[in-house]
Amino acid sequence: MYLTVTHPDLMYVVSLISMYVSRPTMSHWLAIKRILRYVKVTTELGILYKKEESSVKLLAFTDSGYASDLDDRWSTSGYVFMIVSGVVSWSSKK
Repeated sequence: MYLTVTHPDLMYVVSLISMYVSRPTMSHWLAIKRILRYVKVTTELGILYKKEESSVKLLAFTDSGYASDLDDRWSTSGYVFMIVSGVVSWSSKK
């Protein structure tokens, strides 16, 4: 949970890997190693909120896919809200 809070860019891949936690295969272990290598080289990155003198803009993005997951044929949807250049809320649901 800590990893996904500090690195929101990893939210999807960590939730995907967690589906196979009861019976992981070698490919899942290799994916976990790749995630950890990514975290190791991106420790200085984070969410940055810039102070701007101009008007504050709220941006919203959304997307969905009907039965697009080839593993289980479930639909996925998600959204993200940004103020200026920083993410303030996001969600991804299956």
